[in-house]
Amino acid sequence: MKCPHCDKKISLFSKTLNKFGKVKVCPHCSEQFKFFINFKVAAILFIPAFVLSLFILKPFIISLGLSGGISTGIMGGLLILLSMRFKKLD
Repeated sequence: MKCPHCDKKISLFSKTLNKFGKVKVCPHCSEQFKFFINFKVAAILFIPAFVLSLFILKPFIISLGLSGGISTGIMGGLLILLSMRFKKLD
């Protein structure tokens, strides 16, 4: 993910993104930003995530002897993670 102010890359596992609170501070330019979920991206990704969960991931999870609902949880988490974006604070 890139900072909305300076366009430098911020790692998903960095201290900046894993701190509690809505407002985050870029480690490069020290400007504030926040996370938000882009519902347009989530809506676009919903159908492929549903298909992957139902026809590819669920049979694999069941073959491992686990509950099929785990595949829904994995794809739901991945869907939210892929639809998160940064937003400038004005």
